[in-house]
Amino acid sequence: MTVSPKDIAGYIHKLYFPPSRKVSWSFDDFIGRHPVRYFGYCRWALFEALQAAGIVKDDKVLIPGFICRDLLSAINTIGAIPSYYNVDKHTQLADDPDSLPWAKVILAVNYFGFPQKLEPFHRYCKRTGAVLIEDNAHGFLSHDEEGQALGTRGDIGIFSLRKTLMLQNGAAMVVNACDKSYTIKPQIEIKQAGMSISFATKLFLKKSSWFINLRMIRYLSLFIRTVRKITTGHWIAPSAPDAEFRLPVNAAPCIELRYSLDYLDVEQEISRRRGLYRLLDSVMRQNDFEPVFATLSAQVVPYTYPFYASGHRIDKAKEVLKKLHLECFPWPELPDAVAPEAPTEYKSVWMIPFLW
Repeated sequence: MTVSPKDIAGYIHKLYFPPSRKVSWSFDDFIGRHPVRYFGYCRWALFEALQAAGIVKDDKVLIPGFICRDLLSAINTIGAIPSYYNVDKHTQLADDPDSLPWAKVILAVNYFGFPQKLEPFHRYCKRTGAVLIEDNAHGFLSHDEEGQALGTRGDIGIFSLRKTLMLQNGAAMVVNACDKSYTIKPQIEIKQAGMSISFATKLFLKKSSWFINLRMIRYLSLFIRTVRKITTGHWIAPSAPDAEFRLPVNAAPCIELRYSLDYLDVEQEISRRRGLYRLLDSVMRQNDFEPVFATLSAQVVPYTYPFYASGHRIDKAKEVLKKLHLECFPWPELPDAVAPEAPTEYKSVWMIPFLW
């Protein structure tokens, strides 16, 4: 039986607006009760992770070229030197780890919630003595094939919790190699901060799912972007010109972070994200779009649905998603040093978000 776009849109709506349930949960247990520090943004978590690893001015930090440019702000604020390695079409390390240049830290990224294979990184660290930082900004709640939580497999892990939870901000740094005597600063004092109008509106709509729907949200987003286009010349706000050098002003997380973690309905969130991914995977494959990942393993909790598109195919993707009242966005905004010579696949990834 063929399922109509209207029926699929109805299923997707239910997954975007699940019933609210209060369930006791523990992030500390999830990460194995390793030392953790909370921050407003993952860039601050990486900044502290680099400092804990002993990075100082002029030290080299090895990172993938396929990365958001604003991540560099953590490296450049210290005065360290970023060096780049390549990833393949399926986001795994493409270079021979024995050929990679020496660096004091190497960053392994779990793109879109899918596990990066760490064996080559461990091989590199054994050869060079580098500290392995696992960038798990996308992978909260995901596990690898051995059942280990992503973000707990490197010497230090970083999480962008606001990418999973409905929060104004929130991130974490977890020290997994407790035997290496990293210097960990005290937790930043968490203070009540003002809520932006845009986030307050989202929060209100999230709690008003009895009358709001994805179509209304899409029209509201279109209105906001039209105003932005008229006032700034951009439909989607680009990163600041100095995003590679300037960390966000406030390092501390919002006061709601701890509550959101303590009462997270993990089973519902895992089911919701995997359900969205499977539905969208079916739709996009039927329209001949290539997913970044060939399969969805049982242990993966996707951050978004990523796929490849370029040229006129992007317009086709937007037409398909419009029928479901959804949108897609390019990822990432590449570093200035990478963008001019970046492989085609770095510039062809689009994603369908699971939060709005």
